[in-house]
Amino acid sequence: MNFKSFSKQFKLTNNQLFSEYFDLFTDSIAIKNKKIAVRKLKIIISATFKLSASQSFASMSLRQLSEETHISMGGLYAYIKNKQHLSLTLQRFLNHYGQKVLSQTDGGLENIIRTHVYLSEILQPWFFFAFMESKNLTKPMKQYAIKSELLTEAYLVTAIEKGQIQGKYKKTLSAQVAASHIKPLLHDWYLKRWKYRQRKINIDDFCQSMLIFINDGLKCSKHN
Repeated sequence: MNFKSFSKQFKLTNNQLFSEYFDLFTDSIAIKNKKIAVRKLKIIISATFKLSASQSFASMSLRQLSEETHISMGGLYAYIKNKQHLSLTLQRFLNHYGQKVLSQTDGGLENIIRTHVYLSEILQPWFFFAFMESKNLTKPMKQYAIKSELLTEAYLVTAIEKGQIQGKYKKTLSAQVAASHIKPLLHDWYLKRWKYRQRKINIDDFCQSMLIFINDGLKCSKHN
């Protein structure tokens, strides 16, 4: 699998993405005309990511969001209850979509890693927002974010444990600790893409080098 084949398999237009977002949160959205709602959600969420990247979500006001989107305050409230509700739905949707895609992998460590990196490329603003705003979450939302993090990490743990049972990976390593070491490597791609652009390292080269690094650390000597 490479990024091209992944993108072909998981074709995702903005309309498809926000259509799924609407379906997930339709009970909390006052506008029931899906076509109109999807168009407005695309504007609202894109503006949220833009403002958050320039000044942080914590300091963004709904008044600023209204001005950026050219949607009245009353119009915004038809889609979001408040800032906390907006942040929570963004976090929940990313977790929902990520779990959906990861569940379709074959469970192998390489495909899980590639899938996570490729998905973070396609949904980069979502991943960036979730990571950067995690420090500003309320206590209940932090607990949800931690739960989501552990769910994603569980895929890595299961793959490493499977490799240990097969004799491919060292049993002296804790699968949970190894998975927690891998997670920050995955973050590096969507948080610091500028660094890899400067070095002319594309997404497949990044995945390949990371997999060599990880496999060399995990595998038993008989697999060298």
